[in-house]
Amino acid sequence: MKTAKIGLVGLCSPIESGGERHDELIASATTVLGQAGMEVVTAFRSVWNAGDALHVCDQMREADIDAIVIMDVTWVMDSLKYIFIHELKVPVVFWAVPYPETFSIGCVQNFASVLKTQGIKFEYVYGLADDESLISKIKKVAIAGTAIRRLKTMRVALAGPRQTWRVAGPQDMSLEEWDFSEKLGPTIIHLEMEDIMGEAEKISEADAARTLEELKSRTGQIKCSEEVMLQSAKMYMATKSLAEEYNLDGIAAECYPRYGGLMNQVASWLADEGFVVDTEGDIAHTVLQFILNLLTDNAPCVLGETGEVNNEQNYLVVCHEGSSPSSMAASMDKVVVNPSGETGSFVGVPVKQMDKVTFADFQGAEGKYQLFAATGSTLPVSREEWADAGEKMVMKLRSDSMSPACVVDKMISEGFHHHIVVKEGDLAEQLKVICKFADIKFVSI
Repeated sequence: MKTAKIGLVGLCSPIESGGERHDELIASATTVLGQAGMEVVTAFRSVWNAGDALHVCDQMREADIDAIVIMDVTWVMDSLKYIFIHELKVPVVFWAVPYPETFSIGCVQNFASVLKTQGIKFEYVYGLADDESLISKIKKVAIAGTAIRRLKTMRVALAGPRQTWRVAGPQDMSLEEWDFSEKLGPTIIHLEMEDIMGEAEKISEADAARTLEELKSRTGQIKCSEEVMLQSAKMYMATKSLAEEYNLDGIAAECYPRYGGLMNQVASWLADEGFVVDTEGDIAHTVLQFILNLLTDNAPCVLGETGEVNNEQNYLVVCHEGSSPSSMAASMDKVVVNPSGETGSFVGVPVKQMDKVTFADFQGAEGKYQLFAATGSTLPVSREEWADAGEKMVMKLRSDSMSPACVVDKMISEGFHHHIVVKEGDLAEQLKVICKFADIKFVSI
């Protein structure tokens, strides 16, 4: 993700106490926010009236900020803050300073009640720039703003069969696609599996062999025929070519049951390159993986579904058909590529131990979406456990706060999809902030 760009402005009133602190407060805030890893666009002037506010809004719009911090240096009128809310339409944090004579926190509370009535999301902080938790909260909002804006430019391809028919809606797309795109921003591009397969047919055996050799170090033990692996290399090359042609950020591709195994190895290779390919045409979880990948530069996501609830040893067994990144194994000698159908394959990955992961799910319709996220860890998977589960992707997932049975019960009772996305790191709180400003219901445990 690019560095979050956050605007910073101080508001003052000529008839209230505290305005003389403006320069010192804004200077210290600018320094500390920058040290925390944000790009800070500081207002070129303090704001005392509507004219000042409009000029600063022009500055922030030109700077293309992701979020803004508005510091109530003194008590100010609601109409002054309204200008920033209405003009900029980015996530906002109100900063109250701890000087009693300014009534700064009361001023924030007053305007918060206005925004609550209007259904406008916001955050607030109270204190000075030396408060690490305050700065951390602001940074989460800045990152949320960056992620939400990036979602609005995302392009995700849906590769799979559609027919020209309708009940009372669009001819070759669903209203669900339209609603999802309008709510969250991604543009959905229709491709066919035949588009990828047709592009793959143009690739020579020699070029595919060279690519396969280049990918050898992250392929694992191969139990498929050379013909299958060459086909996988061709599909990989074709997918990359189409992704570049359409400037795609992810692909939700049809696999099971008609094209079983054709995209599994492709998805595994590309996951370790930071590009998401979902092999069950699951747009929502393609987007969820994209969001999680935006938040950190470490290992890619793993997508799976619950296969076993082990309450005695306190973990869920999460499995999937075999499209997971090979880097999720403790070492490459544990990764095995097995045949699937006539020309397909599946990648067997016993997922390594990770001390902190975030697991998440995404579901909804008609503009009403909800995201589930929690933290946990993964346990080592033995060779026997992996073999018993069919040598697919196998993960032993333990929640930080709830038994495995309660996790499953929570997800079922809240109506969540069977797919779970797991990402290394503690990202649940960041997802919560993103959901708040994207108007998505957040469900936690």
